[in-house]
Amino acid sequence: MNIVKKVGVFGSLFAFGLFAMVTPEAKTAFFEDAKEVNAAVSKMVGKSPDAKAIAELAKKHSLDELMHVFKFRNKGGLGVGETAGAITPDGIEAKLQGLQKKEADKADLAKNGKAYATIGEVSLILAEISEAHTPKDKKGEKDPKKWKEFVEKMRMGSKDLITASNKSDAKGLKKAAKELNDSCIECHGIFRD
Repeated sequence: MNIVKKVGVFGSLFAFGLFAMVTPEAKTAFFEDAKEVNAAVSKMVGKSPDAKAIAELAKKHSLDELMHVFKFRNKGGLGVGETAGAITPDGIEAKLQGLQKKEADKADLAKNGKAYATIGEVSLILAEISEAHTPKDKKGEKDPKKWKEFVEKMRMGSKDLITASNKSDAKGLKKAAKELNDSCIECHGIFRD
């Protein structure tokens, strides 16, 4: 075996060994953090935004950890609705993407409107937390003013989603889901590394 192959094989085995050693603890720690974040955000749903609780969450967790609430429930996200798998897809981000593509029918809104309003409430809480993570300095395209614009767009989309869900307004729900999803995509396009 030539030296390049030996180094490649050794490097692969070494990297796999490190991965195997670190993964269980890192995965456990991640899911424990996700549970803590999910519980903290869930406690705020249905209430006026608590500035102190939001500041504590923003200080204790990175924005990536906090935004993980939008992922699928089985991947550590908050999920959609009270019962796992009852509403599909069972992830806030995925559900928003679906709601913006296809207008919900009356039966869906009657059955799941409360869960959709909760998506709006969770998103509104995350908008407030995002505000607390506003960058201090401008670095290239990463301008604090632009960040605040995206946060405001997220805030408005969240409020519109809550309103449309509570009124069983299918067109308004679709529009709000698009506005909210677009705020995330636009922000990630500039600020996510």
